[in-house]
Amino acid sequence: MTITLTHGHEGRVARVRYDNAARGNCFDDTTLRELVDTLETAAADGTCAVIRLDMAGRHFCGGWDTSSFARLADATQETVSAGLRDSDAALHRIRQLPVPVVAAVRGQVIGFGAGLLGAVHLPVAAADARLSLPEARYGFAPAGVGHLIARTLPRPHAYHLLTGAATATAAQLLAWGLVVRVVPDTYLDREVDDLVDSLLAVPHGTLRAVVEVVESSLATGSPAHAYDVSARTIVAGRTAPVVSG
Repeated sequence: MTITLTHGHEGRVARVRYDNAARGNCFDDTTLRELVDTLETAAADGTCAVIRLDMAGRHFCGGWDTSSFARLADATQETVSAGLRDSDAALHRIRQLPVPVVAAVRGQVIGFGAGLLGAVHLPVAAADARLSLPEARYGFAPAGVGHLIARTLPRPHAYHLLTGAATATAAQLLAWGLVVRVVPDTYLDREVDDLVDSLLAVPHGTLRAVVEVVESSLATGSPAHAYDVSARTIVAGRTAPVVSG
């Protein structure tokens, strides 16, 4: 497994590549923490406006690394619950990044991969992408992913997926709001490039402010903070020097 961070567009785009393709881009506690730390490092650079997350290989995410399950053999319910909360807290850190994360979604999105998909701000899916939640077939109910699916999908579809009885197509992910666009796989990288370019056309501070408005509104259910963020950008725009010629 390797995680790399590179910069482009004069430092305005941070490209983070997660390569655990040999294991379908699955995660454990260590690899998830390393990815989130890398994303936060990228966003902490004041010149960064967008993060492009590249998941190497044929699949977006194969879920949680099943080889880590052995250590749960003697774990208490409280210990397991704490671990589930920790992994969801890591995904929450991605949602709370001050810049948007853009990602191409191809191949399989399995189990925990749905949580990662839900944390990405602007996921673009290939037409052949598929999401499945097989946990129930192995005898346990999804936790954070279950909460995400239950809140996002129509109730019957949530049951259909969470029981492992169905696999979601890319078209369904789009209809449910889990991805922003669906394109043929051959055009996927180009579509992500175009989306990044369109984001770079937004003034740097404004783009970060939009993220702040969206995430604060989702977190609180209130526009209170959005008023302050919007006012900040309006005042900044009004007082910015006018460049002519």
